[in-house]
Amino acid sequence: MLVAAALAVVCAGTSPALAQGTAPAPKLDIEPAAGRWRLIEPLGAGEKPRSPLYDPYSPNVLKGDYPLWGDKVFFAATGVLDFFVDFKRNLDFFEGGRFRNVPYTEHNILGQITAAAFFEIFHGDTVFAPKDWALRVAPIMRFRCGDLNANSGGCGDHWTMQEAFGELKLFEIGETFDATSARAGLQGFNSGFFGLVYNDVQPGFRIFSELARNQYKVNLAFFDRLAKEKLSALNEFKRREHHVGVLSLQWDDFILPGFNILPNFVFSSDNAPDVVTGGRATTFYFGVETNGRIDRFNVASAFYWVTGHTAHNTPNRLAQEISAGMAFVQAAYPIAFMTPRLAVAYATGDHDVQDRHAGGFDSVFDNTAFAGGQFSYLFGEKIQLGATTVLRGNSVFPSLRGANATSQYVNPGVFAINPGIDMALTPKTTFEANYAYVRFDKTEPLRAAAGNRDVSNVVGHELNAGVAWRPLLNEQVILFAGGAVFLPGQGIKDTFNNDDPVYKTIVRLVLTF
Repeated sequence: MLVAAALAVVCAGTSPALAQGTAPAPKLDIEPAAGRWRLIEPLGAGEKPRSPLYDPYSPNVLKGDYPLWGDKVFFAATGVLDFFVDFKRNLDFFEGGRFRNVPYTEHNILGQITAAAFFEIFHGDTVFAPKDWALRVAPIMRFRCGDLNANSGGCGDHWTMQEAFGELKLFEIGETFDATSARAGLQGFNSGFFGLVYNDVQPGFRIFSELARNQYKVNLAFFDRLAKEKLSALNEFKRREHHVGVLSLQWDDFILPGFNILPNFVFSSDNAPDVVTGGRATTFYFGVETNGRIDRFNVASAFYWVTGHTAHNTPNRLAQEISAGMAFVQAAYPIAFMTPRLAVAYATGDHDVQDRHAGGFDSVFDNTAFAGGQFSYLFGEKIQLGATTVLRGNSVFPSLRGANATSQYVNPGVFAINPGIDMALTPKTTFEANYAYVRFDKTEPLRAAAGNRDVSNVVGHELNAGVAWRPLLNEQVILFAGGAVFLPGQGIKDTFNNDDPVYKTIVRLVLTF
């Protein structure tokens, strides 16, 4: 009797479905967990004694591992220290005569320290979807000493902002979080894969989209460029009167899995800052780049054609109609721990400096690594012909203009062949070696710069090599060391009046926190 009464009471307070023996509703496959960011703390991760700020694997709130407040607002901070030393023999042998007003130093030691801090606060579930919004600032300081015989000798420091922008997700499409976002402010942007036409940090506005599960990436960007401080090469807070627009579409897995294509259009309108030459250069770049894998081969390529008209910074001080092009192709074949590769770069040169047509290819502002990059003499150093910059650092194009000058389409162009090899010596150590054979495409612009003397097309041969060591098996500490030897050809002897070998060595340490 007591048992029956108790069952009656229980059933009276229970839903009819349970009273009839129906099973409760099943749990959801995915349920939110309160404080889910700290679920691993009982295992020892995330506890203060085991979470020093320099440890990249222990989570902490300063690295964006835990929310700053709420469940979706995060803060991430990164600090970078970059120490760089470069010793070289200068490629400029005119100690008198034509360049009396330009000091010449045979050897040069350059030291540089760059310190940058990146602070970002953002909102969103970034594991599954792009950020809802973000604010990012990055102050930067560079102290530079040396660089003699490059018209920027001496020592000095420069403080500025590397980045300062806001980002907002505008909308999403579908269940795969295909998002369209906008970013406004001082920001870095590369118009292609390799930085051959425009790769810079400048104030501007950009709209970018990811479609079809990130297979397609669309960029529409506009920049109002700042001038570069001469010693540090960082931005000054001074408008350059130079506007750049970019429209690009990146299509991943184009025809073949792992093969990507990026057609793009770049517009440039540059009011030349030189009060003597002046004028405005208006140019239109049409190009396509590829990067990815075809079977066992890693392949890369870029093809561009530029049209428009120059400023008055030509040898005849007249605006000239532009028609110029460039091509770059590289193929690499991984074999065990090494990857041999072959690259070819070509940029058209101008054949007549006095006509009204400019045929030399130049970029808007390129920043690329070719034939060894920072280890290369020809393509990693700024090379002066007296007061004229023949090659800017990290550039392929001998455009006869400085980094802060207007693009110059009356130039000799270049043809370069670069066989090389990359090797993983240990999990911590990688090695690369490069050979480069380089020619000018046309030498008429150099003849004009050298006083109408005959100039050969042969630039010369270069050998360079470098090693990168990551002692912690990550990007937190990286040590680079390497060097190059350049054997000048007849074209260098004709313009620089000497063909003695020149060389460089570099040591670089990058610390990231």
